[in-house]
Amino acid sequence: MNKPLTPTQWVGQCHCGNVRLTLSELTPTATECNCSLCSRYGAWWGYFTPQQVTIEVGRAGLNAYRHGDEMIDFQHCGQCGCITLYTSTDKAPSERVAVNYRMFESDVTLSLKLRHFDGANTWSYLD
Repeated sequence: MNKPLTPTQWVGQCHCGNVRLTLSELTPTATECNCSLCSRYGAWWGYFTPQQVTIEVGRAGLNAYRHGDEMIDFQHCGQCGCITLYTSTDKAPSERVAVNYRMFESDVTLSLKLRHFDGANTWSYLD
């Protein structure tokens, strides 16, 4: 189910399949952040506009967690709890959807260059 459906479509999902993410393209990099939340989530983020991501949510729904400056809603599956994506809130300067590439098969994650972001201290990339 997570395998590429066509050469231009990739699908990822949470553990139970309640949340499904479809992308028409992959970003060349994924970001691993060391802030207090992302380091606990273990997510690899890929950044998109809302129009670039199709999000399908089943009966268990999505739950959100908002912290700090309240510009991001971290979305997790209402059944299995996987952190699937985050979305910008109305307090953010622009709209963004960050998908957690950990919801995709390893052939996707292995194709990405991983960048390390210091969200804990300097708010800059470490590479």
